Amino acid sequence: MMDIKGIGIDIISIKRMKEMVAKYGDRFLNRIFTEKEIDNFQNNKNSIENFAGRFAAKEAVIKAAKKHLSIKDIEILSREDGEPFVAGRENILVSISHEREYAIAMAIIREE
Repeated sequence: MMDIKGIGIDIISIKRMKEMVAKYGDRFLNRIFTEKEIDNFQNNKNSIENFAGRFAAKEAVIKAAKKHLSIKDIEILSREDGEPFVAGRENILVSISHEREYAIAMAIIREE
């Protein structure tokens, strides 16, 4: 049985993410995302959706942790099959979904 320490969920407007990237560019991306996240998703044809989903996942992890964490200290990458994961944290499960206007993410933190 899995003991759950915390659950978090977040939703973001993809349009809002697009506006932030258009307005602030790399300065915004570098404040929120790690170099590895930017490298993995910036040149993807769905980069804005991917960044929105990762942003929502980071916020969901912060909510699940129930304590202040720096958004940049959380790195959301993808396995070869596309499944998102929190780098270096096997006890955190994340799920990300997109639809035309929104990206949503959920995080579950298991007891270590």
